[in-house]
Order: sequence, then C-alpha cells, then structure tokens
Amino acid sequence: MMIGFMRNGRKPFRFVRLLAKTCAYNDIDLIYFSPRNVDIENKTVKGQVLIKNKWMTKEVPIPPFIDTTPYCFKNKKVTEFLRENSTLSTDIIGTKDEIYNKIREDGEFAHLLIPTGEYANFEEFLDFLNKHKTIVIKSKAGLRGHNIYMVKQLRRNKFQISYQQSEEKVNKEKLRQLYEDTWHGDRHILQKYIISRTKSGDPFDCRVRLEKNGRGKWSVAIYLVRIGSNQKVVSNVAQGGSVSTLTAFLEGNFSEEKDRLKESIRRIAKTLPYKIEELFDVNFSALGLDIGIDQDANLYLFEVENGPGTEFGEGQIASAKTEYYSYISKKLS
Repeated sequence: MMIGFMRNGRKPFRFVRLLAKTCAYNDIDLIYFSPRNVDIENKTVKGQVLIKNKWMTKEVPIPPFIDTTPYCFKNKKVTEFLRENSTLSTDIIGTKDEIYNKIREDGEFAHLLIPTGEYANFEEFLDFLNKHKTIVIKSKAGLRGHNIYMVKQLRRNKFQISYQQSEEKVNKEKLRQLYEDTWHGDRHILQKYIISRTKSGDPFDCRVRLEKNGRGKWSVAIYLVRIGSNQKVVSNVAQGGSVSTLTAFLEGNFSEEKDRLKESIRRIAKTLPYKIEELFDVNFSALGLDIGIDQDANLYLFEVENGPGTEFGEGQIASAKTEYYSYISKKLS
C-alpha cells in the first residue's frame, strides 16, 4: 500500500528520508507531498518518492492513508476532499483554551491544569495579574513556544515584561499600552506562571512524544527534557538550549522525587492520549505532551499538541510510524 506523508513544505525534510527508508524495509511505499500537490479533479497527488536514495517525482491516486498535521488544514477545500477520499492521521481538536476547558470539565486530569483565564478588557487582565502576581500570555494559535510573554507585578505601579531573552520594567500606563498594541482581543489566554526551572535557573519542560504502534495503541517514542539557555520565559530549544533524557534530568534536579515523578509522567503518557481522543471524538496517530514540574515537584500540563515535530528521537519515531502504517494498511485493505 502507498502511504501519503503530507506536510506544508515543498520538499521532503531530513526525517522523511529516514522514514521512507524504514518504510521500504517493511515493504511500504511512501510518497511525500503538500496540500498544493493535490489534484481534486483527477483524484491524484504529485509528490516525491525515494527511489535508490534519490527523490523522484511521481503522480499517484490518493493514498488510502495520509500522515499529516493540523498545520496542513488551511486549505479547507483540499482538506474536505481528502477527508472524503482518504483516512487522515489527525484532525483539529481545538485551540489551547478549548482543550483545557474540555479536560477541566471532564475532571480526571483537571489536577494537572494551570490556572487559566480570559479577559475582555485591561481591567480584567489586571485583575488576573493581581491575583497570581506572575502570569504568562500565550497566543491561542501559538506554535511550539513562540510569542509567549511573562508579566510579573513588582509593585503596585511597577511591572516586569519578559519575552524570549529580553526583560523590561514598565509602569501601569506602559503596560496598558502594550496590552492595547499586543494582547488586546480574544487571540490570547492568560496563565499563572509555573516556576519550572532547573537548579541552575533555566526554564524546562518534559516532552512526551507519542506515536501509535503496530497494534494501533499509543506508545511513547521518546521521553526528553527541553532546557532553555538564557531564556526568560520558555524552554524553546529552537531559540537556544539543550535536551536531556528524562531519567538523567530527574536524577540531577529532583533526586528525592525522581521515582515518583517518573512513574507519574509515565502514567499520564499511558492514559491521557486516550482521554483526549474520547473528549474530542477523534482518532489521531501522533501526540506531544509538554509537562512542567514546579519547585514543589508538582506536575502541570503545559500543552497538548497533535501536530508534534520530529526534531528529537527521529529513529524511534520513524520505527513507530512504520509499524502503525503496517497496522492501518491491513485495517483499510
């Protein structure tokens, strides 16, 4: 069976070559294409197939299964066509606040949620800040740690704004102006700032990267910890930082709690993905869970991402994807 791998880029990136080779070892053909390569009229896609280690252009009928991400769904006409003529690996499950609200209403994992709020005006924004003293402002549609601000109340009329590697102290009027220029509207959510930092003071989060396996069940491809270097707000490795294995990180930073924390994170990895599918009534094959640990060794769910990247653990991810492709091929045949 031909498996489709659809992303927005015009050319296959490094991971796709590894995935195509892994698929070939298991007698699976893989074609890489983007939404712009879908021919609705002829019900075909024109993409890249790896032949003798070279990418060759090929036009094929719509693959029965397409591995994709929500970032490919901007063209609604193409998306609806593919939904009707193929099986897609994922679907849109909502904005960050919609995901949090569903989890909160369900209750089972509500204890992992960060206190979150919305606002209609500057006064409501200020009330949330006064209550929690230090808050994070996130775009509802933000991608992988971008455009995240931290605001800390220093005194009644003094605030500290942190963004990426910069900090600025402002008064209330300057804060109001920044609110009007940057955060006004319904495109952002507010969260209490959780101090999730290493012993040396760098922000971090635990990324649990999941894929469905050859039995159609969720399995962890890799546990890792992303550590920000000189970052003021988030552990965005793309903006400078490092990664560590979960076990080594917990040993170095939470030695007394390491066993409990590891077991709790593994339990979340085994159960939360199924809950997300249940709450949104969707099936998808890849998931990223970002989990923070505060200074008291409490766990917090920072983010649920059903379009996770492949920057780390490429071999494990490629192997898991290939196993799932074999499973889904048999199921669809």
